[in-house]
Amino acid sequence: MHARDLMSRDIVTVREDHSVEDLVEVLVGEHIHGAPVVDAEGRLVGIVTQQDIFFGSMTKGAEAFDTREGRVRNRLKVRDIMTAPAVSVAEDTDLDSLCDLMHKLRIHRLPVVSNGAVTGVVSSLDVCGAIARGDTIE
Repeated sequence: MHARDLMSRDIVTVREDHSVEDLVEVLVGEHIHGAPVVDAEGRLVGIVTQQDIFFGSMTKGAEAFDTREGRVRNRLKVRDIMTAPAVSVAEDTDLDSLCDLMHKLRIHRLPVVSNGAVTGVVSSLDVCGAIARGDTIE
């Protein structure tokens, strides 16, 4: 089993030049917890998660989210809070390597990239689902 067999292909990406406020709207609207970040040409440049919104910006000296008011405080851009470069995998990355990478780095999603473009995302839930269904048994 490989990344191409597990990945979600219908993915949401965000642009690095979008505001954090726009990012929050996308994550809430799509019911997701994170997304690959792409540049104007659609190349993967980072990854951003809800934790980046709440905590990542504090390490950069500007709180992006006002927890008391429950809203975005300023006009930070996604590039200001994203993790870059993003750890990504190729479509032919095997299941053992995916699990090892997620475990070692303590991450829950890996963008799948082909020729610099994001073709999918493998999440820890995708891996768990495959194991639960018995799809990983050869």
